[in-house]
This record gives sequence, C-alpha cells and structure tokens, in this order.
Amino acid sequence: MKILTVILVLAMMAGAALAQETNSFVAVHPYIVSNHDMVQQSLAPSRFWTRSTIALVALDGAAKAADSFATRENIANGGQEYNPLARPFVQTAGAQVATMSALFGAEIATAYLLHKARHTMMERGVLAGGAVMNGLGAASSFKHRVGW
Repeated sequence: MKILTVILVLAMMAGAALAQETNSFVAVHPYIVSNHDMVQQSLAPSRFWTRSTIALVALDGAAKAADSFATRENIANGGQEYNPLARPFVQTAGAQVATMSALFGAEIATAYLLHKARHTMMERGVLAGGAVMNGLGAASSFKHRVGW
C-alpha cells in the first residue's frame, strides 16, 4: 500500500512539473536570442499536394483499380470475394465502384485532416496502408482467378 501511495504522489508531482512554463529564450545561435523565429517558421502552413503525396495517391488509386478489376473478373466468371467484410459491396459493378470511390475519398480526406493536424507521418501511413492493402487484395485476386 505504501508503494502505491508513493507512486501516486510521484505521478501527481510529475504532472505538476510538466505543467510549469519553460523559458522560451534559448541561445540557439549568437545572433538569435529567442526561438521565436524558428517557432513562427515551423507554424507556417505546408502544402498537402507534394510530390510524395501525389505519388502515394496515384499508387493507392492504381492498387484500388487493379483490385477492383481482378475482383470483378473473378465474380463475373463464377468466383467469389474471399473478404467477408467486402463481400456485400462487390456483388454488383455499381456497388463496387461506389464503395471503392468512397473508400478512396475517405483515405484522401483522412490524410488531409492528418496533414492539417501536422501528423505528416500518419498522413503518409494512411495512403501507404491503403495502397498496400489493395495491392495485396489484387495479388490475392490474381492468384485465385477463375476462368480468365
């Protein structure tokens, strides 16, 4: 019981210590007295559509197109969708196109919101994750193709 009390007291003291204001004047360079210039520069808005983002979106779109094509061909030739979550959305071509378009738009919107919140690595992770998952889906569909 004493150990638990000590841990709780230390946790409360650490929280109070983290809440203290730190001194913003740092000697970064002999001619820079504060870090105000660096903070203002890091708060400047950055572009969402960079070369890497465009490449990831294009890769994601290509992976989705390949996955859709392979799935559609398999279903048209008597095959089935192995993913139970996607199965209801790929029975007709219109539903499949609408589902993939909505998913693609949601991934780009999520990446944009993460970009606005300055989570650049998570932004790229969402786009790369979508490309990888759809690429794996396309590879699985090509591996298990039926009649084509």
